[in-house]
Amino acid sequence: MNTVTLVATDLDGTFLNSKKEVSKLNREAISALKHKGILFGIASGRPVETVHAMLEDWKIEDSVSFIMGMNGGVIYDIRRRTKEEFHLLDGKIILDIINFYKDMDVIFHVLVGDVRYTSKSTEETRAHAKLFGETEIEVDMESFLKDRTVNKLIIYCDPAYMPKVVERSKSFKRDDCVGFNTADNLFEYCDPAINKGYGIKKLCKYFGVNPENCVAFGDEANDIQMLDYVGMGVCMKNGCQGAKDVANYVSEYTNDEDALGHFLFDHVLKEDK
Repeated sequence: MNTVTLVATDLDGTFLNSKKEVSKLNREAISALKHKGILFGIASGRPVETVHAMLEDWKIEDSVSFIMGMNGGVIYDIRRRTKEEFHLLDGKIILDIINFYKDMDVIFHVLVGDVRYTSKSTEETRAHAKLFGETEIEVDMESFLKDRTVNKLIIYCDPAYMPKVVERSKSFKRDDCVGFNTADNLFEYCDPAINKGYGIKKLCKYFGVNPENCVAFGDEANDIQMLDYVGMGVCMKNGCQGAKDVANYVSEYTNDEDALGHFLFDHVLKEDK
């Protein structure tokens, strides 16, 4: 494996365990990265604002150099407190997508910072928003999206209903947006240029590092481009088949078994274990 200068990880199903916690071994691993001068950051579909707040709650902010949010659409430098956004979607495109799914049993979310604007607020969606550190506000989407650009649209539904959403998505064909699963209850649309691979490319340019010297961890379909782009892509044992297929290494451990920490200590921080 090449010398490692930058490490990026997905959150849910990868860096966090099933209780949405950072394990002791993972904490120790990212602290060791900092002492070696290796950049470490989060690559998430969440807004950078909510991720930043979580880093503070978990008391690991000092070990983190950057946050890639919105699946690669936003880059935030924690040290300099600077934020850059890329390829926003026009509100008219979002409304066209909403219209295509409006007869289905789904709820639409648009994120602006740590505020979740939703077509329908329920006890369940409010609990979901709270879990992700977001405040939920119900709005009329047509009025809200007029003359506005956003990072992405989120379609929220019951996990049992998701296959119907995925099947419907196959009939939605246009060149100015792309849709994909990010969780068993979430389907998202963003600009076709945006993915975590794009985000890693921007990070490499920003920090002046080569992709060959980067390690990325992931587990889901929205991690595939990131895992494929870096020199060492690592998929969790609990990852989807698509992520496993492009990864250079599939861990023998799950996210509940500290897969990230084990890999870093076994392959990057050997002498520190």
